[in-house]
Amino acid sequence: MGAMAKHLGRHRSTLYREVKRNQSAHDGRYRASHAVEKANGRKHRSRRNWLYGPTAFAPIETLIRQRFSPEQIVGRRQLAGQAVMSHETIYRWIWQDKRCGGTLWRNLRGARKQRRKRYGRYDSRGRLTGKKTIEQRPAVVASRGRIGDWEIDTMHGRGKACVVTVVERKTGLVRLGRFTAPPRNRRSIGRSNCCGKNASE
Repeated sequence: MGAMAKHLGRHRSTLYREVKRNQSAHDGRYRASHAVEKANGRKHRSRRNWLYGPTAFAPIETLIRQRFSPEQIVGRRQLAGQAVMSHETIYRWIWQDKRCGGTLWRNLRGARKQRRKRYGRYDSRGRLTGKKTIEQRPAVVASRGRIGDWEIDTMHGRGKACVVTVVERKTGLVRLGRFTAPPRNRRSIGRSNCCGKNASE
């Protein structure tokens, strides 16, 4: 690591931080493509470097003071073929203006209460930073050419109970385990009783 840091002109502690921050949660290894994906995810969630400045928000501010909602502003500008940021970005800018002592927020129809709490932070629902897609699995796994490659999935019904299915890709062996609540991580799946019931395809 020291020789690599010297070659790159960086302190070795910088490289250690990079490896620790972007290593794979699956096997602990560092992969450049994985690191870039995780870095892009952090950059997308960061608000330190906004893509829009005061000039871009000037026409938006005019419309807000005319009592148009951010959703209406986005819709009108899109119909007119004009460039515009998302309505979430507009809401974040309005509340940032309020924290700085501005009065732009008073033109919102729900000005007494900041109703849209999800705009106070980045909404990451449905997003997994650095996730490994199914296309990245080895060819031998895709071709079912060996025994020992398993697929895990969950089946949900009404209520919170669910069933965990573990399928061996080559032989078709299926193991089932029941949860009274949805599993939240791989460790909880590993603790499930998936060895009690077997089935075949």
